[in-house]
Amino acid sequence: MPLPTPARRARAAGYALAVLALAGCSAGEGVRDDGPAPTPSASVTASPLWPDHPGSVAPAKPGQGFHARGPVPGVTVPDGDLTRIEGVRLLAADPATDRAVQSGLKECPDGPSCRLRPPAYADLTGDGKRELVLAYDDLGRTILWVYTAVGEQAHAVLEYAGRPGTSAATLGSDLVVTEPAGGRNRESDTTLRWNGSELAPLPAASDPAKGASKARPSRPSDDSLIQPAGTDGPGRD
Repeated sequence: MPLPTPARRARAAGYALAVLALAGCSAGEGVRDDGPAPTPSASVTASPLWPDHPGSVAPAKPGQGFHARGPVPGVTVPDGDLTRIEGVRLLAADPATDRAVQSGLKECPDGPSCRLRPPAYADLTGDGKRELVLAYDDLGRTILWVYTAVGEQAHAVLEYAGRPGTSAATLGSDLVVTEPAGGRNRESDTTLRWNGSELAPLPAASDPAKGASKARPSRPSDDSLIQPAGTDGPGRD
């Protein structure tokens, strides 16, 4: 075999350097084929650590967050006429009535300590029949209820807890609830309208009475649906 000449040795060294350079590219930052790109995984929803623990709920404002309830058990409304049943009996039979109110109803309707106002009636659903409106002056609050008749059953379509002295009036088929509002001889009004299943507050933008603040009259207006306790007026026997 002939001995390598200087030229052959130079060419062999060049080939070796080329092979090392290619190897360095494949092991470094050079372009390489790693196979098909991985498929992005689908997004996942958060898993709560305590799934059975309900989140906190902000307290509802008076008159809001109410949902129409089922019929009051054990009470029959003859001919669907709510004027033919006693409000005391209806509230006492309604399982949703507050326990403190239930206890206070024992003094009604004729007891000296009865805080339930005489019943009032108005067509608030537009069906030509009058709903029953009740008001109870509890300690530190006044509660209003509205019941409607469905066949011969009574359904609550409003329960409104307001400040002491809260009253109400009708404006067409709307119910306008009036509450004392912070200052002396001041009051605020909220309009509630039938929505097909309950009496719900109108949004402020469309409520003709929302945010109204005016001097309290010296006596209830003639169209007042519910009179303050101890006064004579419509709806009082």
